[in-house]
Amino acid sequence: MTQPQQQQPQFVVVPDAGASPQVRRGADVTSVVSLLLNLPLFLGSLLVIWLISRMMPSGLDTAFVIAWLASGALVFHRPTERGLARLLFKMRRPTGAELAALQPLWDDVTRRAGVDGSRYELWMEDTDELNASAAAGHLVGVTRGAMRQPPQHLSAVLAHELGHHVGGHSWALLLGHWYAVPVRMLMTVVKFVLRFLFYFTAELSCLAVGVFVLIFGSLAVATFLAFPPAVALYTIPFLLAWSGRQSELRADRFAGRLGYGPLMIELFTGWQAEGHDDAARKASPVARLMSTHPPLHQRIRALETFVS
Repeated sequence: MTQPQQQQPQFVVVPDAGASPQVRRGADVTSVVSLLLNLPLFLGSLLVIWLISRMMPSGLDTAFVIAWLASGALVFHRPTERGLARLLFKMRRPTGAELAALQPLWDDVTRRAGVDGSRYELWMEDTDELNASAAAGHLVGVTRGAMRQPPQHLSAVLAHELGHHVGGHSWALLLGHWYAVPVRMLMTVVKFVLRFLFYFTAELSCLAVGVFVLIFGSLAVATFLAFPPAVALYTIPFLLAWSGRQSELRADRFAGRLGYGPLMIELFTGWQAEGHDDAARKASPVARLMSTHPPLHQRIRALETFVS
């Protein structure tokens, strides 16, 4: 993924800071869609939590459910965010030299956007992959590979990540994942039990396997016949992936509006030349539908409107 270091930027167009748009942090369409798509998983998790609470003493059961519902606020809790950065996102605090290189670029990007950059924290990822990420509510992660890019390209990448934060993409994604944990854990246990039963019955006889498949197949068919909308649940992963691709395009356009469109195009063109999309083209149709990032040619076309 890393772009050749010897390539010199062809575009250095940046907007006049005095004419920069004033933007407000919120939740754009893709963030709202992501939250709505996660609603079935949230309701499934709520059912799991409620069933667990039924085994608790009176009074404690209600407190348990309320505490779980309120736990989503931790996504915006700074100490919790820092803990997630270390444990979940595998990030670390930048060194003095790294921060000295990143902070001026970040300050310039946020100034151009009319955003208070001090609300966000810059973190590092120890990988040579050229990447950056907007995590939780206020974190911006940058890899070692991205740090080796020309400053203009790194500024464009930071503008893209700021677009994710301004659009609410990062916190909406994390919130959806958090509230889906109970039902996902339950499904993992169910899959393990079913796999164990399948192999156990396979050791007995082929007839037992047939009976096992017939019973659970009949239950699945009966569920869909009794509640046809349940079939739509299978489309949710594909719709969430589509929402992720749309959020990437929106973050690209945000960077483009700040004047980094030509630099983003140059960066993506370099990735194309290195074969960054080759694996995606060879992937199966299902894998492409499950991808959370659009192909580079689509991202370039979306940014071409910002090139004069």
